[in-house]
Parts: sequence; C-alpha cells; structure tokens
Amino acid sequence: MRKIMGKKSGFFAALAVLGLLIMLGACAREEAASASAAGEASEWKPTRPITIITHVGSGGGTDVAVRLMTDIAREFTDATFVVENVTGGATMNASNAVLARPADGYTVFAMAMSNVNNVVSNDFDRSVYIDGYHWLAKIQKDPAAVIIRKSDRDAGMDFEGIIKQAREKRGNQIWAVPVLGANKHFEALMIWEATGVEATAVPFVSGPLGAAAVLGGSADVQMGNPFNAKGRDLWVAAIASPERMPGFEDSPTFAELGYPELNNEHIWRGLAVRQGTPPAMIEWMEDLVTKIYDHPRWKEFNAENAIAPRAVFGDDFRAIVDRTVEVTEYWLGQLDL
Repeated sequence: MRKIMGKKSGFFAALAVLGLLIMLGACAREEAASASAAGEASEWKPTRPITIITHVGSGGGTDVAVRLMTDIAREFTDATFVVENVTGGATMNASNAVLARPADGYTVFAMAMSNVNNVVSNDFDRSVYIDGYHWLAKIQKDPAAVIIRKSDRDAGMDFEGIIKQAREKRGNQIWAVPVLGANKHFEALMIWEATGVEATAVPFVSGPLGAAAVLGGSADVQMGNPFNAKGRDLWVAAIASPERMPGFEDSPTFAELGYPELNNEHIWRGLAVRQGTPPAMIEWMEDLVTKIYDHPRWKEFNAENAIAPRAVFGDDFRAIVDRTVEVTEYWLGQLDL
C-alpha cells in the first residue's frame, strides 16, 4: 500500500512541477510582450500634425512664444505643428476646444496663469478645467514689475517714493492693471499689503494699454512686466527677480528694496494635454521642450523680452498650478468677489 501511495505522490508532484513550469513560461512570455510594447510606446512618433491651441490672438505673448518654439522644434523632429488661436469666453473657449478633442497626443493647450485665474474666479468646474489636464510643462516665468514714467524717476521718484505718494493720496493713487481679479491685480494687492499702503487698481485691458495710461497720466503706476517699459519713456522701479535683469540694470529687485517676500511674483506660461494622453507622447514632448529650453534662439528671445525661460514638468508644474488656485481664492476672498 505504501508503495502504491508513493508512486501516486511522485506522479502528482511531477505534474505540479510541470504546471509550474508552464505557468512561469507563460508569465515570461507576457512580460516579454509587455516590455516589447513599452519599447514600442517609448519610441512614439507623430504621424500627423500636432495642433497647439492657445487662448490669445495672433501676436499675443503666448502665441509668439509658441510659434517660436515650433520653429525651433524643426531642428529636433520631423513633426508638423499647427498653432490655432481660439479666443474669447474668458479664455475658456480655447480650453473647451482642447477638451473636445481626443486625448491622443495630437492636441496641446498653450495657456497662461490667467487661464487658472479665470477657472477659479468664474467658478468653472475644476474637475474638468484643472483636473482634466495633465500639466505638461511650465515654459516661461514673466516677472512682476512696478513701472512709472522716466520723467518721475528723473524728478527723484523711486519705489519708496511710490509708497510715500500712495500714503499721501490715501487710496487714490491709480495703478494700471490689465483686468481686476487676476494675477496683476493680485500682485498689486501683495505689494500694498507688504508696504502697508492702499491704492486703487484700474483695468486697462492689456499691458501696452496700461503703459499708455501711465504715459498719458491717467494712471500713476503700472503693475506689469518689465517688457512693458521697453522702448517707452517708462522705468521699472522694482522687479521680481533673483538678481537685476539684463537690460534693466538700473531697476532694483524687491529683495534689494527690503521686500524679499515679493521677489518671486510672476505670471507663468505653459503647456498642457488632456488626461489620458499616451505617456510616451508626454515623454516625447518633455524631451522636446528640454531641447528647446537649451536652444540659443529661445534663450535670446526670452532675454530680449525680459522673461525667464523655464522647463518644469509634471507634478512640479501641477504644484505651481495648485498654488495659483490657492492665491486666486485668497485674494478673491479678500476682495469679497
């Protein structure tokens, strides 16, 4: 009896070993297939044009930057890029145009900080207009600048003089901003809070129109970007930059003026794609943006426009977006909007 049981036990043991070997072989084949598929995916190459949708019209800051990027990209890829301008709807027309297209890697959203401001201030669905995106890359940092007339500077006005004048005018000093309830307005509020003054923000639609308002005397100060002063009889009295910027060597940083907490205030521009976009396409775009970031033409363009180029990806960029949401919520609450 023991001999019979021994033979049966040996048979079943052999059968179990055979089954294990078959299973291991199947797993190995599956892993090999997955690795092969991953390898193929990592070599993602576009087979049709990639459309970049932006919320600004032709000639706007984001439009110009993105068109230069696509021109530089030709040195690194045979891919074709098409820039499509979709304006209006508080920047949401462009966002809706992106979200209406497949998440297949062939549609990219070129946006700015104002897109996030508008989602919050207009109470748009964040699960759609923020969580619906993979935040691909922050590409530019446009530092905050306090701008006055050169004639005022020549008469002895500087940043502390601006603050002194604000106290004397008791809230009636006029600061030109593009729109109320957005980043430039918030930057002005941060400066007033840090310096302990009050003033009045008046919207002038855009940076150039704000500059014209200061030159024409309908505003005392512009809350803008350094580029707004270039080629005009304007002077940057304070700039948010780690060090004095080329072309603005006579403009002190907020840190130099004793307000280091203001030294990183800026607007950003970036790229996003729909959630669900193939990871290999995202990797491909990240690699392309990194190459463009290091290109001399891109660095020269940004330097000429007093912009700091950036290449911040994925979770790090999303953290910047989340911070923008928090700041927008805070100041809208302070303004009771």
